[in-house]
Amino acid sequence: MRLLFASAWFAVALALAAGAARAEERRTVAILPVVVHALEDQAYLREGLADMLASRLGQQPGIGVVRVNDPAKATLDPAAARAAGQAVGAQWVLFGSFTRFGDGASLDVQCMPVAAPGNPDPRSIFVQAGQIGELIPRLDGIAARVASHVMGRDGGAPPARAGDASQAELDELRQRVEALERRAASPPAPAPPAPQSP
Repeated sequence: MRLLFASAWFAVALALAAGAARAEERRTVAILPVVVHALEDQAYLREGLADMLASRLGQQPGIGVVRVNDPAKATLDPAAARAAGQAVGAQWVLFGSFTRFGDGASLDVQCMPVAAPGNPDPRSIFVQAGQIGELIPRLDGIAARVASHVMGRDGGAPPARAGDASQAELDELRQRVEALERRAASPPAPAPPAPQSP
């Protein structure tokens, strides 16, 4: 009887230990610098956004954050992002872009596993706001959605929410911002010569 009780106790202890190990399992996410499309100080925006994303994502259960601070690692290319995540030993990588247009702003982040069979496409999370200050509170939602995806709790594509935009809207927005940036960067047209008096 004692042997049976001891065996049962040992089995329960093993199950509890395995459950605790699973509960403590952390998944590491490398946060790359974002690509900034804005006329303001890009370094300030890039570092500020990375700080805010890292802080919020690091508060999510089961998530460990690895910051990549090298601005040269800012990319929109999934293969380059995977390589940067792999270089720091992360299991997942988060990368994307921030766009400032007039008073408004948008943030488009991509999240994907560093090593996965078939290199699946990244999960995209896009938010925009009429004022840059309105974008900051939405970072909590972005962090929660990234954590759900990384921990496998999202069960597929997230539902559409107010403030999110379709890929077509995102592409149109990018084209408008690029046109504004080209216009701002091009030199002004020379003034026509003044008419000469006789």
